[in-house]
Amino acid sequence: MTKYYLLFIYIFTIGLYSYSSVHAFNEDDLQKLLKDNKCINCDLSGADLRKKNLVGANLEGSNLDKANLWRANLEGANLKNCSFEGANLRRVNLQNTNLDNSIFRWAIIRHSLMNGATARNTDFRKAGIRKTSFKNVVLCNSKMKYGIDNSGCEND
Repeated sequence: MTKYYLLFIYIFTIGLYSYSSVHAFNEDDLQKLLKDNKCINCDLSGADLRKKNLVGANLEGSNLDKANLWRANLEGANLKNCSFEGANLRRVNLQNTNLDNSIFRWAIIRHSLMNGATARNTDFRKAGIRKTSFKNVVLCNSKMKYGIDNSGCEND
């Protein structure tokens, strides 16, 4: 019985360690973003960016999986090729942003603004999108819950 208990504790500890290390952001990347409003190909997974003013930020190719972006202002930002899997995007301003080739699976997008954004080849499958404004959004070849959305392709 003691062997099984020790084995359980060992597996549980290893599991916690590996889970926390998978979603840890790079502190240098976060400081670079906050200082320069630019961080290309950065690891910001799990970062707390609540209420941050990131207007016009360049985050191209960055990992924002499980990041908390509640009420962040990313208007006009370059978020091309970014990953937002499991991220909190509640009340985020994404107006006029470039979301091309980005991944939003399992992200929570509620009460957000996406007006004028481009989302070509973007993956919104399994994203929790509710009460979000999509006026004039280019969704060319974007993956949605209901299939491929090509609205806006004619504007290319």
